[in-house]
Amino acid sequence: MIPLLLTQALVPYDIAARWDCGRGFADSYAWHQRVWDTFPGRGDAPRDFLTRLDDRADGFRLLILSAHPPVRPDWCPEPNWQTKTIPESFLSHPRYEFSLVANPARKVRSNTKGELLNNSRRVAIVHREDQEVDGKPQAGLLSWLIRQGGQHGFSLPQPGRVSTIPRPRRYFLKKNQPGLHAATEFQGLLQVTDPTAFRHAFTGGIGSARAFGFGMLCLAPSK
Repeated sequence: MIPLLLTQALVPYDIAARWDCGRGFADSYAWHQRVWDTFPGRGDAPRDFLTRLDDRADGFRLLILSAHPPVRPDWCPEPNWQTKTIPESFLSHPRYEFSLVANPARKVRSNTKGELLNNSRRVAIVHREDQEVDGKPQAGLLSWLIRQGGQHGFSLPQPGRVSTIPRPRRYFLKKNQPGLHAATEFQGLLQVTDPTAFRHAFTGGIGSARAFGFGMLCLAPSK
């Protein structure tokens, strides 16, 4: 089994502000392009890595989870770049404290029969609990995460204690077309129910917009 690598890049604000390469670090799509720069020679190979970007007091922290080692780019100082191998045993624990920055959304049905049509659109989920709108039930953030857990091999033993933290909306420009992602950070405790599915979730991510820095499970084993 190919070992997984976790890379941390700490990018000071002054470097991000002055870096001149395409659109620099203007938005989440620009960050996506900068991360691709760390995997030279990939051509049209499919994306096989996950990222997470945190805005901290001293700059940006970029995490890259990948099967292939990324190459340190010029925009990250050498002392701020670190890659380590994740031991295979890391994914053998039954419980984990987790943090997940995701883009929870639901599809809006386009006709009175409740059918999903080709022009259905995705709408961000921003309310924590389930609610009713115009007489129709709408799942909240917790229900979204519980459903994702059922698909990805984990459950939430203490759902009421899971934090749902709003993050700033992420605007971006891709091929001159504007876009927007709504971000929520989930923090809490999870129980592994299907180790194989859970590993796929860890390596492949959860939810939509994974190419834009969403969906990476950050884990710490828990008793």
